[in-house]
Amino acid sequence: MWLLWAAVVSAALAGTVRVGVHANPPLSLVDDRGVARGFVVDLLNLIATEEGWKLEYVPCSWDKCNQLLALGEVEMLTPISLSEAKQRRLDYNRESLYVNWGQIVMAGKDAIKSPLDLAGKTVVALSSDPHFSDLKELAARFDINVRFLEVSDYESVLAWVDHGPVDAGLVPRSFDLAGFRQYPLIKSSVIFNPAEIRVALSPLNGQIPNAKRIQRLDYHLTRLKGDRESPFYQLQERWFGDTAPLEIPEWLRWVLLFLFLLMLSLVVGVMVLRRQVRIQTGEIREMNARFAAFMKHLPGIAYMKSAAGRYLFVNPVWERTNHLTEEAVLGRSAEDIWPERDLQAREQEERKVLEAGEVVESTEIHPWGDRPSHWQMIRFPITGLSGETEMVGGIGLDVTAQKETARELSHLHHQLQLLLESAGDGICGLNGMGRCTFANPAALEMLGYTRDELIGSKFHDRVQHTREDESPSTEEESPLYQAYRQGQRAHVESGVFWHADGAAVTVEYSAYPIANGELPGAVVIFRLARTG
Repeated sequence: MWLLWAAVVSAALAGTVRVGVHANPPLSLVDDRGVARGFVVDLLNLIATEEGWKLEYVPCSWDKCNQLLALGEVEMLTPISLSEAKQRRLDYNRESLYVNWGQIVMAGKDAIKSPLDLAGKTVVALSSDPHFSDLKELAARFDINVRFLEVSDYESVLAWVDHGPVDAGLVPRSFDLAGFRQYPLIKSSVIFNPAEIRVALSPLNGQIPNAKRIQRLDYHLTRLKGDRESPFYQLQERWFGDTAPLEIPEWLRWVLLFLFLLMLSLVVGVMVLRRQVRIQTGEIREMNARFAAFMKHLPGIAYMKSAAGRYLFVNPVWERTNHLTEEAVLGRSAEDIWPERDLQAREQEERKVLEAGEVVESTEIHPWGDRPSHWQMIRFPITGLSGETEMVGGIGLDVTAQKETARELSHLHHQLQLLLESAGDGICGLNGMGRCTFANPAALEMLGYTRDELIGSKFHDRVQHTREDESPSTEEESPLYQAYRQGQRAHVESGVFWHADGAAVTVEYSAYPIANGELPGAVVIFRLARTG
């Protein structure tokens, strides 16, 4: 079993890392010179400088990027949403680079103020946009009759909306309309479907190299996002214009405004406006029912608090997570509900939202329940008519499984590393092209090469280029070739490997193929042959 574990260990973190990028400005774009630019590109360059990685960006379409990632021709792909990475069963980092939303764009004045205004209209969207399926599901759930049209790129979305055949288009919230001034469009107040932007890694890299690279990516992202003066927020300022918090949809703001006006009207003359109040109260109930249905299907917790810290709204996931009903918490503060718990950290974050008017992201541990759980929390301000922050909203996702997976991968990597380091036999890994992907210290000592000299080079060209009689030897006649190209095991009692200093080394070796698509690869285990 240890041989199979050793086969997945890779030193591919060294050298050039090829990154597939597709057009999704300002997250990623390719300028006229073919140079990759954008928020995620600059962020990866920042991390690569810290880690000593050399990045090579490969511009490609969305479908082509995914094809290259599956074939291992690029090691990483970004930007990609968390849901897309899960659906394609890819390895991905746990800390988001950016939280994107779907947004409706249109020509002319803002005539679309809520999802209900899409009824009877035609909407064009990118077929691969992760928000597209969610918009269709939202329309179906609330029985909104919308005609959908699919195109292959975002510029086509803008062109169709500008030229008039369709009423509106779907783009990510981060999409930079300023880069397409030939299409005088505006973004509506309709936003939905928060999507966390991640970095996906090719499964052909190997689980351990991917786990190591994920760990380093998440380490730097967590560190950068935790410091408001870090280059992370400077890049946000550069590429998105500002670091202002995300505004809630316009239609929801009108609901909250209307509730305030309704309360005022009850004070000054409910009898005078009785008929109007009845009509408008019915509308409020209908909108609240739609809002409640929307919040019910969120995958995480959601709540709203007043500036005084009292709960105004909690969704069903919040109730299940905290083992409380909505009736038991509305109008009460956290101290009233949990007097025995230390809530200082989250209260400080909510005060920061109220005082600075900024979005605050954090990871929290909930100790209650069957076992502690980890939650990725996003808290944001909700402003009133005066522009002052009057409420705090919060959305949280359960990331316990991701945290546990990261710990398990780290433990497995440590065990495999110890196993390789302590082995007395030489162990080398070869990919389907015969290039060395890893070598343990015993192998490097017997062959006389450094790790940098051996890793990435053709194993045949280094150690099997010549027969014992010093005549040239071809790669195809080597038993190792049959292992890493044909998937056939090999064992040689007395073979010749060539030392780095030019001396012949008589070895006993075995080669075990590793099934990995059309080009299997192999693990080579060797020791000095017995003489006499």
